[in-house]
Amino acid sequence: MKRVIFSEWALEWVESKRMYIKESTYANYKLAIMNHLIPEFGNLYIDEITRKIIQETISDWSVNGRVDGDGGLSCKTIKDLIIILKMCLRDAGINSSQSFDGHCFMYPHEDNKREVQVLSNEAQDKMIHLILKEMNCERLGYIMSICTGIRLGELCALQWGDIDMGKKLIKVQKTLQRLYIKTNEQCGTTKIIITSPKSRKSIRTIPISVDLYNIMIGYQGDEKDYVLTGTSKYIEPRLYRKHYDKFLKDNHLEYIRFHGLRHTFATRCIEEGADYKIVSELLGHASINLTMNLYVHPQLEQKRQCVDLIRLLE
Repeated sequence: MKRVIFSEWALEWVESKRMYIKESTYANYKLAIMNHLIPEFGNLYIDEITRKIIQETISDWSVNGRVDGDGGLSCKTIKDLIIILKMCLRDAGINSSQSFDGHCFMYPHEDNKREVQVLSNEAQDKMIHLILKEMNCERLGYIMSICTGIRLGELCALQWGDIDMGKKLIKVQKTLQRLYIKTNEQCGTTKIIITSPKSRKSIRTIPISVDLYNIMIGYQGDEKDYVLTGTSKYIEPRLYRKHYDKFLKDNHLEYIRFHGLRHTFATRCIEEGADYKIVSELLGHASINLTMNLYVHPQLEQKRQCVDLIRLLE
């Protein structure tokens, strides 16, 4: 078998996958290969890439992995890179002694996980009051995120044809995003795409509450009109996020990322005793474990009640 340089194989491999995977997945694979995998493994032959070399690379990425040179990559990013590398090497047909399937690598521990941002009840009421004070199509999106937990890309792709106002249901079946496709080491191109959501579980139906329905009914448009613009033209997430940040600043509200509105919805549901599985399905999470890890955090009093169940003396 002819020995192959990794850089040549990796580019050939990603192009061979292009017609079988989502365009966003292709863009992510290509970016990972160009920005991280080729710089580390590009000059090696496929059969020269060993567990030891990969483990050393993982350690280096955790400290110096960012393309801009400003620090290391997150543990999740590193794991995603290794998944892509494993697929690439597996398809190259390397011999079984060099198989990297299974849990054979150690990843750096992260002490500085970003906390989930959630509005307090008071801050949520204040924000809703200010939104309703000067309502428009864009601000309708803020309310919808608080009331449904819909993701930003899903919200930007939402058209009135996706909403059944008679049955009070929102059908989430697509997402809008700007892709960056790396073309060479120096540059790339960007494009907007509207495609299916990030996972099968993300395709879902969300009921509309009575309060939200009463607000939405005043903005209902034609089937092809986008909810956030009221026209047949969409607004992309980056611009919408910029408008949202300006709304917070102009109204002297505490800063919370737009995604924090989704977290706020989930947290309120859990606080009110909603079933975890239902909350998970409303959010479009891949598993209930993800929902519980993010939002289910027992308070000290609940923990005290739990340990008090153990009685030593009757």
